[in-house]
Amino acid sequence: MLLYLLGVLVPPLAILLYGKIVYAAFNALLWAYAILTPGMTGLLLWIFASLHASHVIYNARLSRIRH
Repeated sequence: MLLYLLGVLVPPLAILLYGKIVYAAFNALLWAYAILTPGMTGLLLWIFASLHASHVIYNARLSRIRH
């Protein structure tokens, strides 16, 4: 549950802590672009980065449970 909260605040770090390096790199680019973009577009990009982090963490946890 703490990783999901971290995924909202700092999405790339949450993905990186779960061990998904490629997804974390993509999310870091997206998150950095969201920080540098002002206004509503930056906020929407931040939300998208957070949703992406939540999705990656959920799928990684689900695959660990199945195996």
